[in-house]
Amino acid sequence: MPCDYDKIFEIAKAKKALFKSENSVAKSIGRVAIVADSAHSFGATYKGKSVGEVADFACFSFHAVKNLTTGEGGAVTFCNTNGKDVEEIYKQYMLLSLHGQSKDALAKTKLGAWEYDIISPAYKCNMTDIMAAIGLGQLTRYNEMLARRQEIIERYNKGFEGTIIEPLVHNSEEFCSSKHLYLTRLIGKDIEFRNNAIIELAKRGISANVHYKPLPMLTAYKNLGFCIENYPNAYNMYQNEITLPLHTKLTDDEIEYIIEQYIQIVDLKLIFSK
Repeated sequence: MPCDYDKIFEIAKAKKALFKSENSVAKSIGRVAIVADSAHSFGATYKGKSVGEVADFACFSFHAVKNLTTGEGGAVTFCNTNGKDVEEIYKQYMLLSLHGQSKDALAKTKLGAWEYDIISPAYKCNMTDIMAAIGLGQLTRYNEMLARRQEIIERYNKGFEGTIIEPLVHNSEEFCSSKHLYLTRLIGKDIEFRNNAIIELAKRGISANVHYKPLPMLTAYKNLGFCIENYPNAYNMYQNEITLPLHTKLTDDEIEYIIEQYIQIVDLKLIFSK
């Protein structure tokens, strides 16, 4: 689900007088660059625009569990605004992703064009052609996949009306999510109740998850000095959140089964009252 980009841009622009550019791209932007972690959000929109054309840079993931997948890999989009040299930015991305080579494999196959240079000791993070082909194949049916995900969300939403199961809002007048995950919260419940509910769902053949455990609760961040007590909103979101299956292989019968079992489990108060 897209964040409040208007507010983020408002803050960045309000502080632009403090910004000092260190390169041509930064200078053309004239403020702190807005770089979006759009990993899950391929297909989402914000105020009529695709999320890939809102921030200065947006980074997408095509990992195996994403809506559109290439098995592994991703993509970056960047907006042609403020006089940025798009070709120069593209060239820099290509250099960084392929060892800093001045030519890609295709360019080196042209007659007499074997020679190349290494501009910098960069990285090896280019997508393979085979993986790209898988992605291109999925692109041809992606709108159909999004439509099916929307159908599943609507079925879930209708099924949970009048219960303590509160789903994430996926659509509004200003935004539309990528429909990647179906997040729910069990209003008024705690971690113990949530964890027991997940176990009960598993016993009935339903794989549920939690998105996500706050970073201050993970060892690496605890060791850096982060404390979850300083992040009450993140903790409150985490303590009673359950994510239900949401993928295009779900049948209507399976969706109804999940709804019925989830409601039944949540209503089994005796199981969780200790």
